[in-house]
Amino acid sequence: MLRILFLLLALLPAVASGQALGRIDGRITNQAGQGVEGVTVVEQTGRFSALTGADGRFALDQLPQGEYTLITRSLAHQEQRRTVSLSAEAPTLTVDFALRPSTNALQEVEVLGRKETTYKSNYSFVGTKTASALIDVPQSISTVTKELMEDRQALRLTDVIKNVAGVTQYSHYDDLTIRGFRNGYESGFRLLNGLRSGFSYGNSFTQAPLTVNLERVEILKGPGAALYGDINPGGTVNMVTKKPLDVARQALTFSTGSFNTMRATADLTGPLNEQRNVLYRFNAGFEKSNTFRAVNDTRSLMVAPTVTFLPTDKTSLNAELVFTHIDGYLDRGLVIRGGDLFALPRSFTLSQPSDYFRTTTYYFNASLNHKFTDWLSFNASYLDFTYNESLSEHRTLNSYADAPANTVMNLRYFDRRAEEYTKNLAAYFALNRSTGTIDHKVVVGVDYIRFNTDPQSTMFEARQKLVNGVATPLTMDLKKPLYEIQDPTKYIRRPLPQFFTDYINSIYHTTGLYVQDQIAVTSRLGLLLGARYELFADERDYGDGSTNIVQRQLLPRAGLTYALRDNLNYFASYSAGFRPLKPEYIRFPERYGRATAFSPETSYQMETGFKGEFFDKVLFATVAAYQIVKRNQLVSTGSLTADGAPVYRQNGEALSRGAELELVGNLLTNLSLNATYAFNNTEVLQADLAAENGQPLANAPRHSAGLWTKYTFLTPALRGLGVAVGGNHVARRRMENQVVNTTNGELYWAYWPRYTVLDAALFYTVNKFNFHLNVNNVLDKYYFVGGYDFFRASPGAPRNYMATLGYSF
Repeated sequence: MLRILFLLLALLPAVASGQALGRIDGRITNQAGQGVEGVTVVEQTGRFSALTGADGRFALDQLPQGEYTLITRSLAHQEQRRTVSLSAEAPTLTVDFALRPSTNALQEVEVLGRKETTYKSNYSFVGTKTASALIDVPQSISTVTKELMEDRQALRLTDVIKNVAGVTQYSHYDDLTIRGFRNGYESGFRLLNGLRSGFSYGNSFTQAPLTVNLERVEILKGPGAALYGDINPGGTVNMVTKKPLDVARQALTFSTGSFNTMRATADLTGPLNEQRNVLYRFNAGFEKSNTFRAVNDTRSLMVAPTVTFLPTDKTSLNAELVFTHIDGYLDRGLVIRGGDLFALPRSFTLSQPSDYFRTTTYYFNASLNHKFTDWLSFNASYLDFTYNESLSEHRTLNSYADAPANTVMNLRYFDRRAEEYTKNLAAYFALNRSTGTIDHKVVVGVDYIRFNTDPQSTMFEARQKLVNGVATPLTMDLKKPLYEIQDPTKYIRRPLPQFFTDYINSIYHTTGLYVQDQIAVTSRLGLLLGARYELFADERDYGDGSTNIVQRQLLPRAGLTYALRDNLNYFASYSAGFRPLKPEYIRFPERYGRATAFSPETSYQMETGFKGEFFDKVLFATVAAYQIVKRNQLVSTGSLTADGAPVYRQNGEALSRGAELELVGNLLTNLSLNATYAFNNTEVLQADLAAENGQPLANAPRHSAGLWTKYTFLTPALRGLGVAVGGNHVARRRMENQVVNTTNGELYWAYWPRYTVLDAALFYTVNKFNFHLNVNNVLDKYYFVGGYDFFRASPGAPRNYMATLGYSF
């Protein structure tokens, strides 16, 4: 009897309605036509819901006949609604959605991962501090996504920039040329999620950051000082780390390649609870390689866990801790024998088998976003960055023992233990309000940055050793090099140099106060107005009662955008730059080869151009023209004082004018493209060194271009197969310092030759497995990515390959 009663109760709804149950299914895609995973499709009353799978498909079953309003919900896409009716005549319906990316729904501080899987990024935080569509920022921003990095198997930042217009390598370190100006060492640093890191600054610039945990790399072209303070005029590099997703995704890769290279990576992400308000991401990577440089094998390890908390719909928090350890040699580059750039093989090195270079980098990054109302939010970010190194190396003394024949190199030996600390706290309010018909998006904030070194850091330098009790200079015969395990106990120790004492006493901080207003004057006209007041000071106790060095600057920024069409914007902008100098360059200039104090660097950029989205907005294009003026440019002469400190010169003015073209995205659903071209004309004016007046800036090519295009076959017989071709062209570049003519001993400006390098790749995907093979420098071109002079040249790698097997689940 009870069984019959339960059966009647179960059938009652259907009997009462007198209707059969129906079904609604469909597929959700992005603008590129790809299925979007993890989108919630909910019926308006909340009674029925479904989640899209990896192919973007969803299904709602057991639906009574009637009218339904379906709503899509995704953190990364705009909401869509669709009203449909199920009836006896149409009990089953298919409803597809094509979603557009959302920037307004994104947090003002980036705490959630990007779900798109294309070369094109639709938004950025680096240009305005808030989520903005790239097309709406009145300044050029170039972006390289993780998908392009993976397709090119780019493990280090220097492998990434070949895909950016107007950016080339200054040297083989984390040392770039952006729109003609050097960006590395003392002339630039890297942002991490919009915060100043220790990468590329101080000693850490000798190693380019790994890309294992990077979602994308952005370059804000021109000074970004109105937002970030101490900025190089050519551009700012921002590395955006991978954030957790609210859907489970896992990927493993295993690689092998040239130079006895082995590599493995893991990328795991997803929710940690059913409510999906605690998310995680775990990235890890390991590489062992002998590299193409002799006596220069290296082992790299990165571990990067990240957690995102979403306690309410108004509050988001993110925390990540990244550990990187690299054990190898410090590659100081190739020396030039007898004035012939190609006299020595690319593998030649001054390093000895007993040398080593061990670095450890730790950083903790946390961010918070809280929305008080729909129009007011508070945002805060913190970065605590530590760089530690242990170094033993033989390197050039920047002179030849047999000049001008230049076949025997003078050496110096370094044994150094050092640690550097960079801390950055940023906090700002974002306000979205209207005054009449004009909309405002206001940012008001403050940054605090502090840099110091461990006072226990120390070093041991030698330029001679005892041979049978006789002091003998350290040298290497470039025709008959000798490589053996060295005994530093026989080296003659020099006194701790003053420049290193200056280094270990480096303590300085800067506070930046800034305000910015993005104004929507009309539906087509937008303005951006901003300013920052920078207060830079050191904390060093000079022991003589003297005051600290204070450097202050007001940094304005202005821009406009005008929508010529829905997919095409005109833009124009002005931005100012400022770089305070290390206090010792102002207080003790004589220690660095100058009688009078060096001056802080200032700059400005004027830029105009067009930004557009084409082919249903899956291809992004930028055309830009610019002029940059930099004053008081600090340049290393390559010479050393008697104490061993670098000698600098300062150019009164340097000028850079140019134009760039960049195409990124898809031409077809199965044809991806990254194409760039840059023209850059530079000139040094009012130089300290008279011979430099009228010269182009060092390592600034007049022409550069890059290409990477990937085609995936759609025909059934070749499904899963893809091919890619690409390469780079860089025109000749002037060396940083004059070199000696080996015939007459006179100084002259030499150039790194222009080069064109061809790359190719093959891809194959079946089910959850993917295989790809990359071949770089297919024609085995002997070329130089950059360098300083004949003592420190940076050769490019010979032909090499990397084969990778990946599994996603």
